Amino acid sequence: MSFSIRPYHDDARACAQVYYHAVQRGTHEKYTEAQRNAWAPKIPDPLTYLADETCIIAEADGKVIGFMSVTAEHHISMAFVHPDWHRQGVAGALYDQMLTSLKTRPKTVHASLVAQPFFEKRGWVAVEKEEHVVRGVMLIRHLMRLD
Repeated sequence: MSFSIRPYHDDARACAQVYYHAVQRGTHEKYTEAQRNAWAPKIPDPLTYLADETCIIAEADGKVIGFMSVTAEHHISMAFVHPDWHRQGVAGALYDQMLTSLKTRPKTVHASLVAQPFFEKRGWVAVEKEEHVVRGVMLIRHLMRLD
C-alpha cells in the first residue's frame, strides 16, 4: 500500500479521528482499556490548534492516515498513525519530512510507551519518566530529548 506526505491543510477533523483510533486500537499492548478510555474517551473535537503548529500529514487514497506536529518551541506535540497503517513506514516518513521541513530540529517530546522505541531508534533519549494523570487515571510516558 502506498501513501504520500504533505503539509497540513484544514485536516483538523481527520486528525482527530486518527488520534482516537491510534490511542484506542494502537496502544492496547502497553495501556489498559481504562487508560485508553481516559486518554481518548471519544473522537475529540477537531484538533484546530494543529493549524498553529508545523504539521505534516500522511494520506492514502485521499484519506488522512497519520500526522505529526511540532510547536514553535520545538516540541513534538502530536505523532499518531492510524493502527491499520502501523509498521508500514508512515511514522518514519512523517518524521523524516518533518526534519526536512523545519529550520530548527525538534528538541523534546512526551513519548507514550508505544512511541518511545520509535524515538529511541532515531537518537532520542528518555530523560524523565512521567506519571501523567488524565481524567483521574495514571498514564506513564517519558520526556525525551534530542541533542
